[in-house]
Amino acid sequence: MSGHSQKSKLTIAVLFAIILMTLSGYFFAKQKSEPKFRTKIERIMFEKKNKSPKYILTLPEKKEKKFSFKKDDVAVQKTQKLETLEDFVNAAPLVAKLKEHKSHYSLNLVEKNPDLYEQKGNFVLPKVSEKAKKPWMEYGHQVQIAPNFYKVSVVFKNTGIDVRTFESMNKALPSEISFSFSPYTINASEMITDARKLGHETYMDLLLASRDVLKADNGPLAMGLTVGEEENMRRFYTALSSNAPIGGMTIVDGMIDETTKSLLLSALEELKNRGLLIVDATSGNEVENIQMPKLPRKKADIVISDNFTNENIQYLLKQAEQIAQDKGQVLIVATPKPIVITAIKNWAESFSPQLSYEQMKEQNITSIERPFALVPISNLVVE
Repeated sequence: MSGHSQKSKLTIAVLFAIILMTLSGYFFAKQKSEPKFRTKIERIMFEKKNKSPKYILTLPEKKEKKFSFKKDDVAVQKTQKLETLEDFVNAAPLVAKLKEHKSHYSLNLVEKNPDLYEQKGNFVLPKVSEKAKKPWMEYGHQVQIAPNFYKVSVVFKNTGIDVRTFESMNKALPSEISFSFSPYTINASEMITDARKLGHETYMDLLLASRDVLKADNGPLAMGLTVGEEENMRRFYTALSSNAPIGGMTIVDGMIDETTKSLLLSALEELKNRGLLIVDATSGNEVENIQMPKLPRKKADIVISDNFTNENIQYLLKQAEQIAQDKGQVLIVATPKPIVITAIKNWAESFSPQLSYEQMKEQNITSIERPFALVPISNLVVE
């Protein structure tokens, strides 16, 4: 009897184990076959055998502020087939063909203010006035932009070398675009006055020694590596002495070594004391690392100085849009090549108009597609 009882208990235990293993296998198989759910709504729909829920909540799509892209993503117009000379001329990005901008305005100070200049030897140099007025502020122009718009500032360096190009770009580009003139510009004071009559803020280039003197030479007014401090300061004063209203200098990319850093430090100190700003268009961070409290300065986010293909320019402008959306503002420094001038003019004209709420309502505009606004460089600079 005892043996029969033990046998029965063993049989029951085996059956219980088989049932337990079967149930466990079914449970884990169900879990494995169940899909992964992205939201709670999807899980509910699955558990309810895809029956419609009693209530449906529609949530707004989350819009990411940042976006990424590649050069291949930038749409570039296909190159048209050029069969005749007329086709070639029509396709070429000639600055002379650009239409004049329709809404220019004149700056308050077109000519230099005697209170903001001083004579130092043979040089006429900017200075802070006795009432502590600074040239970068007095010669600048502050603009107001609509809420929810991103600030875009463009400075053309090396302006003035080609007189005809300057005359065309001066009329074709919006007033908010600034010009930084080359120290080799002939009649720079006249060009600066003409630019300011059409609203463009004006600056001068500060040239560093060329990184590769065998390929390019920045000339006898660039900071030299083989000349003394006195000669370098003479070159600096020559570039600064435009005898016209300028708000500061654009530091053009070049060689920076220990000797140049010392000279650059003296130049930055001089610019600060004279109430001028600097635009740092160098490719490295050597200038940025030079500490100079209370010096108005701004580092360029995008520099268009080589690879003047339409594809590369469009890529850089698209990149500028991303930076503006991420930081609220962007600074572009560009070389005044016809293809660059044309691209930036067309790009700026694609920005959405800054309309008031009433105007948007009247025109039935519900969203701002391209919320970018041009501002002069002084609007981005802080001391």
